[in-house]
Amino acid sequence: MSPPLEVAVVGHTNAGKTSLLRTLARRRDVGEVSPSPATTRRVEPIALRVDGVEAIVLLDTPGLEDSIGLLEAVDAATADRRADRIAALESFLASPAATREYPQEIQALEAARRAELMLAVIDARDRVLPRHLDELELLGRCGRPVVPVLNFVASADADAEAWRASLGRLGMHAVVAFDTVAYEVEDERRLFEAIRTLVPEHRGAIDRLLEARQRERDRRRTASASRIADLLLDAASMAIEVQKADGDEGAAADSALDALRDRLRNLEHAAHLELLAIAGFDADDAAVAEAALESFDVGVDLFSPEAFKTAGFSAATGAAAGAATGAAIDLAVGGMSLGAAAALGAAIGGVLGAAGRHARKISLLARGGREVLVGDASLSLLAARAIALVRGLERRGHASVEPLALGAGSSTATPRDLSKVVKPLREVRSRLASPATSDAAPSVARERFRTEIAALVVAELAELVEHSTSSRLP
Repeated sequence: MSPPLEVAVVGHTNAGKTSLLRTLARRRDVGEVSPSPATTRRVEPIALRVDGVEAIVLLDTPGLEDSIGLLEAVDAATADRRADRIAALESFLASPAATREYPQEIQALEAARRAELMLAVIDARDRVLPRHLDELELLGRCGRPVVPVLNFVASADADAEAWRASLGRLGMHAVVAFDTVAYEVEDERRLFEAIRTLVPEHRGAIDRLLEARQRERDRRRTASASRIADLLLDAASMAIEVQKADGDEGAAADSALDALRDRLRNLEHAAHLELLAIAGFDADDAAVAEAALESFDVGVDLFSPEAFKTAGFSAATGAAAGAATGAAIDLAVGGMSLGAAAALGAAIGGVLGAAGRHARKISLLARGGREVLVGDASLSLLAARAIALVRGLERRGHASVEPLALGAGSSTATPRDLSKVVKPLREVRSRLASPATSDAAPSVARERFRTEIAALVVAELAELVEHSTSSRLP
């Protein structure tokens, strides 16, 4: 069996070397990510495995803090300017002065010389300065292939084109953009393909790694879709009976609505925690989910008009759509209490008239009836937020330290038509709704619906990825 490919990850302090390693390794326990300089003090190996076998060993290295001084010292120690540059660097690295004056830089350069290839991590938000050019000159003297990696390219402050132009003038054209925070699977694939081109003898191992990662992404997406299907099935199967109370019908109905809302909130919260775990994030990252949902206006209230508007649903339109299909009474009355809704009388009855058996049940409920169900608009909102969370986690690098944001400008926040996902849930509501729990639903029917809904969610996630990829700049 061939030994694994060794790749040195090098660059200036705080360029994001450890962040890159965390994202590539899918681990948050690699090294330490901090805005403070010189966080990494020694070379640390991190293995990428396929079926338990090491395919690539990445070497996390200390930052090149004083590249200008180091290059001047190397040149000063070289009497013959026509001497081989690689040999001159080797000679200087072996000197006592090098270890004494440049301990961190020497560790990084020795790791680069030992490795078969280097990833030169560059913060694309920085201006191209002399120290950067001296770093690249030093790396070139290590005698190993170099792949420049532009980090943080998703930032508004990044200037990737300026960096590409400067690197091109240095003869470095195999440049890869890879944002360790705003992760994109295609960027990772391009990075590994660049490595494969420069070290073709490791092509087989890299191909196996790429294939294994695709299988893992498929597995996580399938598991996430199944969990979302369970959430929607549980919500659509839910029903709460209203016991008519003499002289206080509105209070009884309001109490039923409150109970329904509490159940839905608890169901959604549990589902989001499991989606985090499926994506490979720790239980402590639950705060990330809460922050993400809050920025998606979920933290305000599952049933608030703001939540519907941010998810792409008009509160009024959602109410009308829910009523027309015999959906939840909280949506049918636009968020009003059932006591207030009863005053609408014939208006509600007219909207519900075309909805068949469910319309009669909800119309009866509005007049002090017996049952509260979850409506289309609520189900659409639950689906939209869960799908947005999964897509956000798919694009979240494991070096991220800030809460996940799913707000304006994100493809996951784009209003989407989820009618295909909601449509089978109407039959679930008709056949499986139970005043007790969803466990009372026939298991065969539930599994059929679960498979159908999960497939629809997978298709929705795939469409989001395609939209995101096609909208990116080349």
